Amino acid sequence: MKTINLIILICISFLFLACQDKDNNNISSKKKYENQIITIITPNFDKKITGPIKKEAKKFEEETGATLRIVYPSWDDMVPMIKESLDDDRINYDIFVVFSSWGGSILSKDNAQEIPDWVKRKIDWDDVLPIYKEYVLSWNKKDFFLPYDGDCVNLYYRKDILSNKIYKQKFKKEFGYELSVPKTWKEFNDISKFFNDWDWDDDGEIEYGFAGSRRKGYGTILLFFTQAAAYAKYPNDKEFYFDKDMNPKINNPAFVKALDEYIAIMKYAPKQINNFSPAEVRQSFIAGEVVLAIDWADLGTMAQNSKESLVKDKVGFATLPGSNQVYNSKTSKWENIYNSPSSISGNWVFVVNKKTKNKQLAFDFASYMSSKEMTTKLITKGSSGINPSRYSHLTNNFEQWKENGFSKQLAKEYLNTISNELSNKNVLIDIRIPGADMYYSSFDKYINKAIKGELSSKEALDLTAKEWNEITQKLGLEKQKKFYKESINE
Repeated sequence: MKTINLIILICISFLFLACQDKDNNNISSKKKYENQIITIITPNFDKKITGPIKKEAKKFEEETGATLRIVYPSWDDMVPMIKESLDDDRINYDIFVVFSSWGGSILSKDNAQEIPDWVKRKIDWDDVLPIYKEYVLSWNKKDFFLPYDGDCVNLYYRKDILSNKIYKQKFKKEFGYELSVPKTWKEFNDISKFFNDWDWDDDGEIEYGFAGSRRKGYGTILLFFTQAAAYAKYPNDKEFYFDKDMNPKINNPAFVKALDEYIAIMKYAPKQINNFSPAEVRQSFIAGEVVLAIDWADLGTMAQNSKESLVKDKVGFATLPGSNQVYNSKTSKWENIYNSPSSISGNWVFVVNKKTKNKQLAFDFASYMSSKEMTTKLITKGSSGINPSRYSHLTNNFEQWKENGFSKQLAKEYLNTISNELSNKNVLIDIRIPGADMYYSSFDKYINKAIKGELSSKEALDLTAKEWNEITQKLGLEKQKKFYKESINE
């Protein structure tokens, strides 16, 4: 009897241990964020910017058990939806994927969570370039924005055409100086004029001088300011759009000169330039239609790895043209010095909502997408819309560039150009204060009228300045002065 009882006891013990092991296995197999949900708002682009987020979200869900809801409104609806969510507790986005100029709206409502140290360690914060830390990722000397896309604007040119000996001789005869990569906007204009409206690549088609964005929208606005910076962005003066008292600078002589030139040069572009956004600029250039183009770093990768590109291995990269004169708005005088600011307009960043109930999950996904590993993989693909933002992006991974159509030498030339732009101490940044979308929308309206010939440059800019003052008063002058100072880390 004792033996039978002992056997029964042993069996019960084994059964208990087996059940315990099963419970332990269930616990260990439970994923980190199982049953946790976050919502991400990001613009409705196809492949660019949002495309990688959609793709990687599925992988992240499989690995962590989290549920990621992605809301992707149109560009026009994006800012209104963000603003609505900030004023309505019933609408909650845990992560905002935003253009850097939209960040002020989130910060002004105290909805941005400062980046914790563990996240900085995870994404290798020290690898992020200082120019982005100072002008894009921080506000009032605190870090709120995680780096995803690091934008800068560059000059692209057909190196095979500019090096043609016959063309060089003809150009010098007409303009009195050597044909080379333009160092000023005047030279850019001369080269555009010289190569406009004739078959300079002997393909039986008429080609043109340059391609640039002139369609109503952000691309045209930001690329205008890129050109205007050569005349209006005085060295060591962070105040570009407004002075410290929020008086608009937009209608001073430097901006008027820039807009006059921005419009006049259109006659050296393809006939349909009025309908060109940055997307059409890129297509025109890679189709071999123009000699020069101004664009973000996207064009450099598209020229090499787009299936439609007819200019592979024929493209040169350079820093932006400058000017031999710059306007000093503090003295109201022109000064005869060479001025060539860089432009980091644009930039897509991740912002974690301070009110999220799943803060660690939100930061985990945001850091996953903005990590060195993820962004390094994306910057070599023109279709991603992601451009370099780190030291490591500019110095390593030549094999990855090779896999995407670049020779090692060409990759070095492309990355060195970006590195030179991002090392410039005189840099143009976006309007980042609350109401940035309103200021830009106002300018967009009037620059479009000037481009169409309905207003002169001076009339358009005077009307813009007047409307900017009205926007500032509506939002509160003292508040805007405070936010402007904080946005430029003064």
